[in-house]
Amino acid sequence: MNKKLGLLLCLAIFFMGTLTNAQNDQKPFKVVIDAGHGGHDSGCLGSRSKEKDVCLSTALKLGKLITDNCPNVKVIYTRKTDVFVELYRRAQIANTNKADLFISIHCNAAENHSAGGTETWVMGLHKSEANLAVARTENAAILKEKNYENNYEGYNPNSPEASIIFSLYSNAYLSNSILLANKVQKNMVNTNHFVNRGIKQAGFWVLYKVAMPSILIELGFLTNAENERYLTNDANQNAMATAIYSGFVDYYNTVMNKNLETTPSTPLPVTETPATTEPETPKPQQNSETQQPSPLIPVKTFTNDVHFKVQFLSSPKKIALTDPKFKNIPEVSCYYENSLWKYTAGDEPTQAGAATILQEVKKVYGDAFLIAFQGDKKITVSEANALLKK
Repeated sequence: MNKKLGLLLCLAIFFMGTLTNAQNDQKPFKVVIDAGHGGHDSGCLGSRSKEKDVCLSTALKLGKLITDNCPNVKVIYTRKTDVFVELYRRAQIANTNKADLFISIHCNAAENHSAGGTETWVMGLHKSEANLAVARTENAAILKEKNYENNYEGYNPNSPEASIIFSLYSNAYLSNSILLANKVQKNMVNTNHFVNRGIKQAGFWVLYKVAMPSILIELGFLTNAENERYLTNDANQNAMATAIYSGFVDYYNTVMNKNLETTPSTPLPVTETPATTEPETPKPQQNSETQQPSPLIPVKTFTNDVHFKVQFLSSPKKIALTDPKFKNIPEVSCYYENSLWKYTAGDEPTQAGAATILQEVKKVYGDAFLIAFQGDKKITVSEANALLKK
């Protein structure tokens, strides 16, 4: 009799364990989609557009793709309409729901209207004035809140001491944040063909406060006429949402060991023909395309936004970056200057790093040489080194 009871007890324990595992398998993966700004906070402005509108439209499209194609993923929005949501509440929404991922969508702006491109941010300390400026712009939404001093423990994004608080940031979620950032950035650049501004780190309050892997995407520059035309086109917003979706699914498959298709089975409707991003008369740096390296590359920190590349080829005709001649060249990108398309390899924060790439490229292109940029502006190598010494 005791043996039978023992057997029944073992079977009961096994059954309960199986049931518990089954319930755990059914636990939804939660992703928070955060449309930047909203309500009386318009965000940055283009000639005919507002950041808050582009962000919301793209965020809703992204959420629909995930909901329609990922049965075990729950989408949570910080806002679904044109309302103002405080930064601290956006983080609260993610943390209260115990989300697994946080994706914040924004648009960029610059006084230099030729500046353009897509970049993806993860939480970290800003190592350059350019990174600090982007973070300060997004964090400035705090100043539009009532009693912001109480909500943010006296934090003021315009204070010189503001970044000190971010030095306490834990890197617990950084690896997965970089993983997602790489996958999203690669898909975004391949879709919109904007300048690839890369993956960067800075102190964004909303990323600092969420307790999960998180990224902030700057879709493009509303102050760049070409970028703005693309970003405000409904079909192009569908395309960008699909690009972010594909990056998300690739990440989800990696961390959850799943095999969802990165191409949605129920895509968003194409309501109009997507606008091209290549102008009739190309301008320097506005149409560069970049092949993204494989996932989990380290974040590169550029002091004073200075970076070095290896120029190895010039052509009066634009060559696709997928051309076989570039097969063994790392991080190929191009820019337009003096009526020529110029092709580069690598993108390094130091001359020494680019010099290592130069040695390899010279084995194929013997006349390759070093060039330098500060942000999107081409400068001499000597000017770049002088900026690094400041």
